[in-house]
Formats: sequence, C-alpha cells, structure tokens
Amino acid sequence: MRRDEPGSFFSRHDPSGHLLARRNHWLTTRPELCLATTEWIEPLVDETWKLALEWGQVLESEGGMTLENLARQWEADLIFLDSETFTLAGGCVCFPSNWNLQESTGRTLGEVHGRVPGLTEQIGEKIDRFLQKLPAGQAFLRENWGLTRTNHLNYHPQLNRPRLDENVALDEVFLRIEHQAFVRLESGVLLGVRIEPVSLMTLLNEFPETASRLRRKLETMPEDAAVYKGLERARSRIVTMLDR
Repeated sequence: MRRDEPGSFFSRHDPSGHLLARRNHWLTTRPELCLATTEWIEPLVDETWKLALEWGQVLESEGGMTLENLARQWEADLIFLDSETFTLAGGCVCFPSNWNLQESTGRTLGEVHGRVPGLTEQIGEKIDRFLQKLPAGQAFLRENWGLTRTNHLNYHPQLNRPRLDENVALDEVFLRIEHQAFVRLESGVLLGVRIEPVSLMTLLNEFPETASRLRRKLETMPEDAAVYKGLERARSRIVTMLDR
C-alpha cells in the first residue's frame, strides 16, 4: 500500500479518449454486465459526484448525477462498500478480471473474498481494520495481477474469453495488472480500478527483471492459487517459455 492524491488516480490518463469510448460501448450494449446497485448505494454515489466535480473531472449531465453518468465520464471502474458492514453496495465495472459484479453485490467483503485461496484466513481481519481506519482525503493504492490469453480489457465470465492452456504461445500471454485505489467516503469506501495489460513479449524484452520475478512467482505458486487464477493448465508452459 502507498498513499496518493485521490484526484490523481481518477483523472484522465488516456488523452486519445479510446478508453472512455470502450467503457461507453459496454455501458450502451451490455449495461446488465457492468452496473449493479443496492439500497445503500445512493449516498455513496452522491458523495463521489461531489468529489469528481470538486476535482474538475466531470460535467453535470442532463440525466442527473447517477452512477451510470459518472461511469461514462470516468476511466476507472467504480466499486462501493457500505461503511457499516463493508457490504458491496454496487458499482460500475466495465473491465472485470473474470468476476461478476452482479453476483458479488449485496455480499460482505469477506464473502466476496471467500473464493480467494487463504486470503480471509491470512489477512481478512487486517483488511477489515484497514478499511475501518482509512483516513479521509487520501487514496491508498495497491496492485493485483493475473495472466490472460488476450489483451481484452473486459474479461466478464459471460463473454467466454479464450483461456490459457498447455498450447498457449508466448505472444498470446498478457500480464494483466489491476491498479486499485481505496478512498474514504462519509458513507463508506470507494474502490477505483484501472486495468493495464502488458504482453509477455514486452516484459521479456523491456523489463527482464520483472519477467524473472514473474517466473519465480509462477514456479512457486500453490496449486489452489494457480487454479483460482486460471493458470493450472498453462503454468508449466509459461515458466518454460520464460526460461527460454
């Protein structure tokens, strides 16, 4: 974890507008995959709109200060947690990493994390304490990672994207970096997520030390973690390719 200004994380990073265009594509064509709400989300969205306007990053639209209108102007995915129970109150996730926002909404963070091998047992209490003591006015940043067979940003389970297996080629593998920002709101917590896919070829050619660390991670990864990340069939082949 490291600290940063929340306005910096949610500011426009892609001057071309391509990223926002992709978000708006999914919000227009498959909104049922991107949006989920509960009765607790309205004050969280209202607070976030006020912050976004204060940072000068969005414009009020004719449709009102709704979750969808905010999500159409911000590049990052948005997930909201209720302050009392840390229940997932909803959000807008256009670029999920093999998870379903709709299935997780209404569940506590512990229930959502229950499918991650060893996470709740090892650091579940630390996560709860961190969220309870999260100070206002700052963003706390961290990264998560996985591997995918394409560089598609949207890996919703219903889209059936190609999976990694024992026949995957080096130029098909992408390191999928998930940049996360936690921001305290009066009514809960805002989690922002940005996705950055990096090809394994680029990693080997430009960041060989990172590729070497990735190889060690894959080689020593527990089997249940490999299954969770969808790497059980491809892990040994990817390690071999990184060796070469």
